[in-house]
Amino acid sequence: MRALLPALALACLAAAAAVQPAAGASASPDTVIIPDPNFCTWDDRIGRSPTNVEVGGPAFQYTFHGTVRDHVGNPIVNWPANDIALEIRVPCQNPDVLHPDGNSNFNGDVTWSAIKLDQGGGSCTGQTVAVVRFVSIGIYKTFSEVTSPDQDGNGFIALPDLGIFQQALVSGGPQYQGDLNLSGGPPDVADLGFFQRHFIAQIGEP
Repeated sequence: MRALLPALALACLAAAAAVQPAAGASASPDTVIIPDPNFCTWDDRIGRSPTNVEVGGPAFQYTFHGTVRDHVGNPIVNWPANDIALEIRVPCQNPDVLHPDGNSNFNGDVTWSAIKLDQGGGSCTGQTVAVVRFVSIGIYKTFSEVTSPDQDGNGFIALPDLGIFQQALVSGGPQYQGDLNLSGGPPDVADLGFFQRHFIAQIGEP
């Protein structure tokens, strides 16, 4: 029996060596938790306004939301806010890079609150005028338009902006200039009310 012990020990060592990964082998994809573009979700539209905070009332404020998920759809908790960027790009007026309010929460959610989107506007359209980017990985979503009651992007909501909106209202579009409340429908009286609230906030009336 004692003669068999060295042979059994050698067999066990050989079996253990057989299941060890080769030196320098990368980790299996199943063990790497990174955001998956097929499962991460984002709002479909972007809006911003220089009176986004002053207008008061969530129904008239622009915000932006996303949910960070892995390759099987599970939420990723505490992904760093400084690694997630909402980029508004040229040819939009006032291009900017905006990070969410905080790291992804227990549900994987991230939010750009009203104060983040309180900035000089400019309604614009074009290929990839805005993107959501994971700084350490790459672009996860692209947008072809950005909406703002500050249509001309000069930092004020005034009569020239009203003129641009009215033309879109009468013509039934374009969406990026007329659908100010981001409802997804053609410009209507609700969008006019949205413009009025931001215009009044601009001139300092309640």
